[in-house]
Amino acid sequence: MARRGLDNDPITQAVLFGQGGGKWSHVGIAVQLIPDGQIYIESAMPGFGTKLEKPEVFFSAEQASEGKVLLMPVDKVDAVQNAAKSLLGRPFDDQLALDDNGKKLYCTELVAMALQSAGVIKDLPMRSVPFLPQKVITPDDLIATVRATVL
Repeated sequence: MARRGLDNDPITQAVLFGQGGGKWSHVGIAVQLIPDGQIYIESAMPGFGTKLEKPEVFFSAEQASEGKVLLMPVDKVDAVQNAAKSLLGRPFDDQLALDDNGKKLYCTELVAMALQSAGVIKDLPMRSVPFLPQKVITPDDLIATVRATVL
C-alpha cells in the first residue's frame, strides 16, 4: 500500500523533499491477523511505531490525498504477511537508520524488510538524501523496486 499524505503535512513535505519530489510519502502492508479476518494496513508511524489501521483509516481524507494498492505475487502473500506481523509493535526509528537490525523501524524499512524476508525483493533500494548522514529507503524507490520485481 502506498499513500501520499496531505500537502500541508510537514512529514509528507519532508519525505517528498528528501526523495527529490515524487509521488508517495508513506507505505504499509496489508495483513490479516486471523485467516479470513479483517484486513489491516501495518505501517510505522512517528509517535506510534509499527501499528495496524483499517484500510479506510489508512487511506482516509484526513491522512491521504492519494493512495494505491500494489499487488504481490500470490505465492509470496503469506510469507510477506508473516514477516510483517513479526515486526508489529516495534518502535518508530526517528533516526531512519538501517544498521540496527530492525529494532526500530520507519515505514519503508518495515515494508522492505518484510518483502526481503519473503523473497519478493533481493536488495534494499537505498539512496542518500539531504540532511541525513546515512542512506535511506524512500517510498518512491521502494515502490519502483517492487514494481520492477513483480512485473
